[in-house]
Order: sequence, then structure tokens, then C-alpha cells
Amino acid sequence: MFRSLNSRSTLCALALTCLFSFAGCSNSDDNPAGDDGDHAEAFGTALIVGSDTLVIADGNVVTGSLAVTFPDTLGPIQVWFLDEDGEWFRPEAHDHGPLASSEDEVVELDVRIENEAMASARLGHEDGEEWEWAFYLNSITTGTTTLRIALLHEGHDDYVSPQIPVVVTDTP
Repeated sequence: MFRSLNSRSTLCALALTCLFSFAGCSNSDDNPAGDDGDHAEAFGTALIVGSDTLVIADGNVVTGSLAVTFPDTLGPIQVWFLDEDGEWFRPEAHDHGPLASSEDEVVELDVRIENEAMASARLGHEDGEEWEWAFYLNSITTGTTTLRIALLHEGHDDYVSPQIPVVVTDTP
């Protein structure tokens, strides 16, 4: 009986230690991962060139495609994200409650092309801050492929779009 009581006491102490440890991590000041409740989640994306909206990916439904003529470049292609209510936002635009973008928190754009022998992407921030949420699509050869837009938060995927069609055509 003494052995059983000792095991129960040890188990209780271990459970209470875990409980207090987890409760201590709930404060975002103490938690290096932060509080996920502080930012809007992306549920879709919109791709715009000039004043033309070329693609809207809302959930798993993609409307439109990107088309570029070989050997040209399309862009800058502006990237906007859609929240669960369909409102457009960018991480630095705090009026819609999106991801915080501060010195302590890194939020980045990533463009992933399925067939990089057909097309490549160059992020817009390489050309200046005004294109931080944009990219250029470079044609390499004619054909079709797809790309995905990813929103990276602290180095991990916070959102990845469905496959967006890309068509590279020969000169018009």
C-alpha cells in the first residue's frame, strides 16, 4: 500500500508540474512563438498586375491564371491575402488585423513554381520596398506549370495557396 501511495503522489506531483508549466507558457511575452490570436489568418490570395486582378484563390477555388510571353517577364505581380471574411490584407496593414510585422516577428512572401525549368520567380523586395509583397514571373520556355503563394511566419508556412495555373506562350 505504501508503494501505491508513493506512486500516486509522484504522479500527482508530475501532473501539477506539467499543468503549471503549460499555464506559464500562455502569456505571449513568455512564449517565443507568440500568441496566434494576434493575427488574421490567410484563407486566400489575390494576384494583381497594374489595375487588373489576374487570379483570386479563395480557399481551394482558383479563378484566373498567370500568362507570360516567352522571353518576357510579367510583373510586378502584387500579392494580397484574403481573410475568412474575404477582406484583402497584407501583413503590414494593421487596419484589418492581419499578422503583426515587427522587428521581433518575421513575415515573408514565398513563391513556389512547380516546374522551374519553365518559369522562375523573383521577389519584388529585391527591387525596392514598394514591391515587398510582389514578385516577377520570368519565362524560361513555353508550356504550362503551376505556382503556389506562401505566407511565411517566423520561417514556417502560415498559408499556402492552391495551385495557380501559369502559361508561358510563344511570342504573340
